[in-house]
Amino acid sequence: MEKEIEIILEGLGFEQDPEKKLLYKKSIDDNKVAYWDFRKNEKGRFYVSEIGGEFLDDNDAKQLEEYVVLRKKLSNEDEKPKAKAKPKAKPVEVIGSKKTTDVVLRGTEDEILTVVQQRNLDLIRKASKNKDKPGEGILYYDEKIGNFQLVEPSVELVDLITAQMGNISVEIIEQGTRKHIDIEEGDEYYTYYAIIKAKDNITGTEGLGSAEEIIDFNEMKREKNPRTFALTKAIRKAERNAKERLIPVPRKAMVELIKEIMKKK
Repeated sequence: MEKEIEIILEGLGFEQDPEKKLLYKKSIDDNKVAYWDFRKNEKGRFYVSEIGGEFLDDNDAKQLEEYVVLRKKLSNEDEKPKAKAKPKAKPVEVIGSKKTTDVVLRGTEDEILTVVQQRNLDLIRKASKNKDKPGEGILYYDEKIGNFQLVEPSVELVDLITAQMGNISVEIIEQGTRKHIDIEEGDEYYTYYAIIKAKDNITGTEGLGSAEEIIDFNEMKREKNPRTFALTKAIRKAERNAKERLIPVPRKAMVELIKEIMKKK
């Protein structure tokens, strides 16, 4: 078996059976265990067992991420010409490996198209505040703030894309409050900030993201339902910014792609 396949299996959470070489297993939940078996077939056989000795229907099993991610890689290997050809993806350094390995790119334009088109686009258009910009404020932002043009994908869109990719983990590196002073006016502002690290557990790629939100003390002083969303917003935006580093599509290009999708009837 190729070392790269072992790395992908480990990234998906599979462990080799200590008594049966080339048999990898992973507990999906309390009732199911997934298996990749390479003992008789170098391309592997995937199946899921359930409590009581039953097996999950083959069609249902092949919808699972544990099958789709690795089968996609194995299928690409089948399609490669025997003659030496240029690799489809640039070499990516895989954490835990002593050598650079070719890894299938994840989060590409095609995958973004797929994950967005799976949603009910009519409902998204209906929910859009600006009917001339369907999806704006839901899947992306494109607005002028003072002299600055804000163009960025929404937190929800990045969540959809990375959920489709699967095996993305996030970790809070740092969070806290900061005090900002306007020297000319003498005003003081307090903010929550967060720094998040996102990691693609398949390729080992990592990205850092940060965000900061002003604390609205007037919201906290309300007589009814005092509240503040500053910390939540800071963490969510920092998470979005970190996950974006794992998607090989520039944010402005991502927004233009979404606009094209939403304009189509």
